[in-house]
Amino acid sequence: MTAPARGRLRRLTFRRQFYPQLVRIVATKLAGRGGRGGAFVSMMGGVGDLVNLFPTLAGLHARGRVEMGTGGAAYRALVTRSPHVDATWSPFVYQPRRAAHRRIIRAALGPFYDRVILLDGFDPRWWEKGVHLARLYAEACGCEPPARGLVHLADEDRRRGTAHLERHGLREFVYVALVIRHRRPLRSWPLAHWHELLRRLAARVPWPVVVDTAGSDETDLPGGCARLADVDLLAKAAVIERARLFVGTDGGLTHIAAALGVPTVSVHLGFPAESSRALGDNVTVVTQARPFQDPALTRPDAVARAVDARLGAA
Repeated sequence: MTAPARGRLRRLTFRRQFYPQLVRIVATKLAGRGGRGGAFVSMMGGVGDLVNLFPTLAGLHARGRVEMGTGGAAYRALVTRSPHVDATWSPFVYQPRRAAHRRIIRAALGPFYDRVILLDGFDPRWWEKGVHLARLYAEACGCEPPARGLVHLADEDRRRGTAHLERHGLREFVYVALVIRHRRPLRSWPLAHWHELLRRLAARVPWPVVVDTAGSDETDLPGGCARLADVDLLAKAAVIERARLFVGTDGGLTHIAAALGVPTVSVHLGFPAESSRALGDNVTVVTQARPFQDPALTRPDAVARAVDARLGAA
């Protein structure tokens, strides 16, 4: 099989991972395990979407049982930590724009749940609504929209996070998530801008500046800052929780920092900020003059001023 053919096959099978999960769910319910009723909620990811959904799940859980279908790996880890999810089905991945997939899911699960709520986006122009995704999720679940996201960490996560910091000799620090993805140019800040900001940060703050480049296509760093070794997502969240300041673009780690109450500066690129920004009064958002413009037009000076203001507020 050629490489392109293998790629097509992977894509084909990836978006059909919900089929074996449907079989598992139906078999479990027919065997009388886990009970019936309540709500089944589907949210494949990403990390920021789940963080913004968790407060709504808390409200939904107050009314009854909540089970959730989500993606694999990091998404499953986040969801299984939630005390408001009674069962997690993973990987539950489908093609949300295919109406047939949505019909199959609802038909298979409808007999076992009071509500089947499919939150994964199927509107290709969702941001044009001018409404934050967290509000859209809450409205679909019949709950009040949250003011901030939510992350659940266990004692074990914090122990692993602390051990990670101790290995690097870190107590107080600034956490920077530098993620540049060539396949997402309109959501990636230029490396030269990052370097200028990092140099300013290192000169401005009395704490070490540690940089997380996990998942980035560009990983070079200037002098004066340290690279943070990678660790699993929950331990990483526990590390972020102890930061004096967090700086990042609009990605999953930025939403985690905001949800944990860490003073946060978010460089918001791409989608309109009102539709997907990190939530919370601990967050300063540096926005573009207009959505989807050249990220290079968002200058390091503007982000540095936001850092100064956030440090002053903290």
